[in-house]
Amino acid sequence: MRIDVLSVREAREQLPSVLDRFRQGDRNPVFLGSHRKTEAVIMSIDVYEELIARRREAVEDATASVRAEGGEPSGSAKVIIDEWVHGHISADQMEERIVDLYRNR
Repeated sequence: MRIDVLSVREAREQLPSVLDRFRQGDRNPVFLGSHRKTEAVIMSIDVYEELIARRREAVEDATASVRAEGGEPSGSAKVIIDEWVHGHISADQMEERIVDLYRNR
């Protein structure tokens, strides 16, 4: 599958039509970058909310496993995990921060 990557100039020119596509239910993301190398993605709010919901479900499943083993994530761990759920940090950053949190206890 070939992915078209828009330059910033192209994205600026096409943004109104991209928003119209999203409003009409198009779920296809738009890729942005320079020299045709993907660096960012624009997606509909529906797709974004689905991704966040799936991350939240994964966290709920993991938390249930921890609780089944008699544990409970700390408040600090929940804050770190929530940063990942919302895309503020990467999965690797979340893992590193959680390991550091519990290593220092």
